[in-house]
Amino acid sequence: MDLGAERIIRRLNEAGYEAYAVGGCVRDALMGSEPHDWDITTSAVPETVKRLFSHTFDTGIEHGTVTVLSSGAAYEVTTFRIDGVYTDHRRPDSVTFAGSLYEDVARRDFTINAMAYHPDKGLIDYFDGQGDLKRKLIRCVGDPMKRFDEDALRMLRAVRFSAKLGFAIDSATWKAIVRLSDTIADVSKERILDEVTKTLVSDHPERLLLAETSGLAGEFCEEFKEKGVLEFEKLGLVRASRELRFAMLMRHMVPERAGAALRELKADNALRKGTVRLLEHIHDPLPKDEVSMRRLMHDAGRDLIPDLLDLRLAAEVDTEAGSKEAHALFALQKDMPVTLADLAVSGRDVIAQGVTLGKDVGECLEYLLNEVIKDPEKNTSDQLKQESKRWKTRKETLILPKTAEN
Repeated sequence: MDLGAERIIRRLNEAGYEAYAVGGCVRDALMGSEPHDWDITTSAVPETVKRLFSHTFDTGIEHGTVTVLSSGAAYEVTTFRIDGVYTDHRRPDSVTFAGSLYEDVARRDFTINAMAYHPDKGLIDYFDGQGDLKRKLIRCVGDPMKRFDEDALRMLRAVRFSAKLGFAIDSATWKAIVRLSDTIADVSKERILDEVTKTLVSDHPERLLLAETSGLAGEFCEEFKEKGVLEFEKLGLVRASRELRFAMLMRHMVPERAGAALRELKADNALRKGTVRLLEHIHDPLPKDEVSMRRLMHDAGRDLIPDLLDLRLAAEVDTEAGSKEAHALFALQKDMPVTLADLAVSGRDVIAQGVTLGKDVGECLEYLLNEVIKDPEKNTSDQLKQESKRWKTRKETLILPKTAEN
């Protein structure tokens, strides 16, 4: 057991209170995985927890949670509680501190998340969560209709845990998801996106299909529901990055609509822009030579090329042979100059050659970059300064070459 968590439990016990590790940390430990976080549930109220430990801060005091610093790590310590009535399918209208561990874990979502552990008493498992781990089953604690009516996000959590762990969903739990799927509309877009993202980057992203077959998917993105573009079986063919998996999921959508859909889901800029960038170039001509590879690196972004090529192969835009050749081309060209920052001259150098207007400076630098993309050996300070002078002369005589031509 984690040393910091054990110290907190024993300190609470010494003061006369019950305390246990609970939830996902217990599940992960039983499965042989290293828990990322250790959560502790206790009979002590928050004010008592804060009195017993010198380093604490409030993180959810209204719900009975105090964060305690122990052994250099942070631990959430929450008082046993019973949730009140849920009227919004998301949060309880009130929280009452409970008198026992059983009452506390009985309100939790799934049996595999409702187990507790004490360093002396061992595992406390009222709902056969350990059995469900062995059966590889996601099953609600108690009545699944009640669990999902309380918190509609739990339906997507069931899908996410199925994908993360490779578990099946219990029959009664699944029937309740199908019946209540429309209530997912009451959950915030941000929380929905978080669950969908975690599902996509799991070991079994294809299980997002469960959201589609249950009716949940149409609620988190109407575009998917209307046009039937959701495809799942190939999601695991690309690495588990948010942007790459979303691009694979949305590969039949035009980039603009994909960006709008992610904006509707309140996606952060990095996810939205990264996904759109991939989709913008998914159907570009496959580079066949060094110059065309450098142009793609310039247009799409050097950092994007490996993922873009993998996406194109998984989406069957490219053949395996063609993709392999393109990867080899990129390996040869990845350090070549393809951005203005790579040029051996700057705007000041161009100005020193007599190009003084701001607009002209930008045009001249773009021209120089185009020349360097065609021939990287030109990327020396002396050569580019000479090219700047020649560009200025051509500009003055209105014979500026087209920078888009090879």
